[in-house]
Amino acid sequence: MAETTLKLPPRGSAPPAFAGIGRAWGRLSSGFVPVLAVITALLITIPFMILTGGRGDIARGLNIAGTAYAALLEGSLGIVVNDQLSEDDLTLFYTVTAAYAGESLTQGELRQLDRAMSDLSQIDQATVLNYALLFGAFPDADGETLTDLGENVAGLRAITEPILEIMRPLIGELEAVDRGAVRELAELIVGAGELTPENQAALIALAPSATDIDSATLYEYLRIIDEYGVVRLTRFISALDALRTQNIAVDSPTLSILIALSGDDAPVDLETARGLTDTVEQLEAANIDITDVTALANQVATVRGLYENGLLTDNDVLTALNDELPTVIQNHLIVRRPGDRLIIDQENTLLGTVYNDQNTPEDATDDRVEVNYARIGASALLFFPANLESMIVRAIPFIIAGLAVALGFKAGLFNIGAEGQLYAGATLAVWVAFSPLFAAIPAIIHIPLVLIMGILGGALWGAIPGVLKAYTGAHEVIVTIMLNYIAVLIVDWLIKSTNPVILLDVSASTPRTPFIHPSAALPRFDTINPVLFIVAGVIMGALWLFTRRAEIQRDPRAAIRPILYGVLIAVGGLFLQYITVRGALHVGFIVMLLAVWFTDWFLTKTTLGFELRTVGANPDAARYAGMSVPRNIILAMALSGALAGLAGTIEVTGVQLNMQPEFFSGLGFDAIAVALLARNNIRNMIFAGLLWGTLLAGAGLMQLRADISIDLVKIIQALIIMFIAADAIIRYLWAIPKPTEKTSVSTFSKGWGG
Repeated sequence: MAETTLKLPPRGSAPPAFAGIGRAWGRLSSGFVPVLAVITALLITIPFMILTGGRGDIARGLNIAGTAYAALLEGSLGIVVNDQLSEDDLTLFYTVTAAYAGESLTQGELRQLDRAMSDLSQIDQATVLNYALLFGAFPDADGETLTDLGENVAGLRAITEPILEIMRPLIGELEAVDRGAVRELAELIVGAGELTPENQAALIALAPSATDIDSATLYEYLRIIDEYGVVRLTRFISALDALRTQNIAVDSPTLSILIALSGDDAPVDLETARGLTDTVEQLEAANIDITDVTALANQVATVRGLYENGLLTDNDVLTALNDELPTVIQNHLIVRRPGDRLIIDQENTLLGTVYNDQNTPEDATDDRVEVNYARIGASALLFFPANLESMIVRAIPFIIAGLAVALGFKAGLFNIGAEGQLYAGATLAVWVAFSPLFAAIPAIIHIPLVLIMGILGGALWGAIPGVLKAYTGAHEVIVTIMLNYIAVLIVDWLIKSTNPVILLDVSASTPRTPFIHPSAALPRFDTINPVLFIVAGVIMGALWLFTRRAEIQRDPRAAIRPILYGVLIAVGGLFLQYITVRGALHVGFIVMLLAVWFTDWFLTKTTLGFELRTVGANPDAARYAGMSVPRNIILAMALSGALAGLAGTIEVTGVQLNMQPEFFSGLGFDAIAVALLARNNIRNMIFAGLLWGTLLAGAGLMQLRADISIDLVKIIQALIIMFIAADAIIRYLWAIPKPTEKTSVSTFSKGWGG
């Protein structure tokens, strides 16, 4: 029998299955570096939330992080998962309702309870318990009496009880004489800064008890009388006597609470505080812990929302919960949203749409989609088109401006002047857009003219550093930075100038240009006939089929891609129209797609583009091959400026419809970050810009929902840029092999080399 030997793998080597996974990861992972940079940045910010919002509590910090990132998705993509309403969600409210003052809770009392619970949820537990102590000490006093007492005790504490007690005889005697004479004498003595024998004699004539008080002490008493007046001091004494009758010390914590509630900066007034105390007593009677007040407040608001939407009708709330609520939950989709909001569909289908009624239920012609939903067990997947619409609108200028920076990178130039080129292009465009000279031309001519002028303005401003670089050797980084300031300040002067008036709208309350003519505004997707999207898809599909007819004759399967492209154009256009629920998404989105396509086509399919990339990769080799390096430098900077000018023009004609000083503050510099995120890949610029728009669009909701600083988004952006620029960190953390060839990122530094 042949002897068999068992061969073991070398020590430390991975099993074959894992080795195969490792090789596959090595082949695929390099393309995921930007995505992994984003994921890593999001993960690294979680400890910030644990230390700040969570105050070191890991569980609480992770909950805040989950809430923040869910809000980021909802605020940008409009996607979120929320729970559907069930009877178990109202457990605390059932308990309170059953024990409510020993009687049935009515709709009117429900509104009062809702307000009380809302106030109670915003005040910490210790403060509410202090209110209970206060009203327990003064059970019969009304709000006005307590307010007066609080003000008097505050003054009494400022003077101090012993001094007021010593002054009691003096105040009593002065109260009996003419107040005008007392006030005049006190002002005279305090104004003199000392008590003269003549003034002391005059005072003793009014109040004989002053005889036994030395002049220095008497002067201090007169200063107090001058500050407060005899009437108020008399009230202080009355308040002191009342407190002594009830055995309450002047410095007691209860009176500190009263003083806080009597001040102008009190969190609530006295009547509200008394109502909160009564509410706490009712909760205690229902055996509900005051620490559950926030959850109870949400449940009260939910029940009130059911009444406001007509789903519950019985005036007796407990009866409505027992008899009506089960049927309501069964027959309707009711989704609980943050902020005590409800999403309600009159039907309870697996998939559905809820519309935002603009006028009346009978007139549905102008209703807009508020949310689409899909039921998932006890939860619902929600999609808010308006949020996605807003995010896309914000991302459009970043994508185009990112193209501007990336095109400069391709030529080995570091264009930091996109900010100034934005202003230059937008300024020329907005003048053509609002000038009376062009008011009569139709939109089909006016809009292209405005776009061309914006492109021209940006190109001219971008060509300046190109010429200086090509013929004088001036560094484009320095020149473009300086030109940014020049452009911003010129625009500021053009808009704010009043003598003469150049671009200023003199009728506006703030410095800005006049609004552009309607014929110059970019059309919104919701105003376009949907048939046009279908026609565009058919035409483009047919053109692609025609251009590939020879290939299709050889292999009919080659027709699949053109047909899919045509379908994608039609479906994509209809989808963009569907999400345009606020009338914000404009055809600048299509212009942006064309700009991406044109830039990619120019760089990869044309001779000029090839020369430009060659000059960027190796100017000496390009010069040896007969290419004009100066011409390509000027061309690259002009085209880069043209794209930046287009970005500014679209923002003016598609979003704001006017222009203000410092209108594009920071957009040009963010474009550098977008270009870095896309790793200088023209086609990836769309995804990079959308990511940037996602972070900006979702930042506000993150701050609101998770109660975190909006600066956290800036931290995330900074980390993303750092990880993209220093991708060795990401490669190490995610075990990504080193690139086998030089990537386009290395060309970023070309502009610094001169």
